[in-house]
Amino acid sequence: MTRRVPRRRDGADRSLAATFRRNAAGFHQGAEAVLTRHPEGARYFLAIAIELALKAYLLDRGISDDWNRVYLRHDLVKALRYARRAGFTGAPAKLHELAVLLSPYYHVHAISEMSADVIASVCWTEACTTVRDLIGAVAEAARRRGSGGEDAA
Repeated sequence: MTRRVPRRRDGADRSLAATFRRNAAGFHQGAEAVLTRHPEGARYFLAIAIELALKAYLLDRGISDDWNRVYLRHDLVKALRYARRAGFTGAPAKLHELAVLLSPYYHVHAISEMSADVIASVCWTEACTTVRDLIGAVAEAARRRGSGGEDAA
């Protein structure tokens, strides 16, 4: 059963944003759990976690899920760019590099087609840390907005 919640005046869908953050954390945990046994699956899970975390930030800022789905789709670089335009300043330093690496494959559902050279160019344990830091930064930004902090609209 779908629960309909009235939207806030600022247009933010905080309930859906929280769901996206939780799902991002779940995919991140999955990536860490399978990293050594199923590295391809871990890379895919990390890409999903990045997408969900960035879209959670945008949802919290009032950008609709429909807009995200139509205009961002699975483009991680574009999602990061729009999150920054919406005021996200907490992105980990290596996030852009990771998004640039994963996005061309993830965008077309082809993580399995990453070349060995591309795969070897990344420390995937550090990539997991980068994604964990992203999710934490998105959650912190939501807390600040929700508590009337500096990001409050």
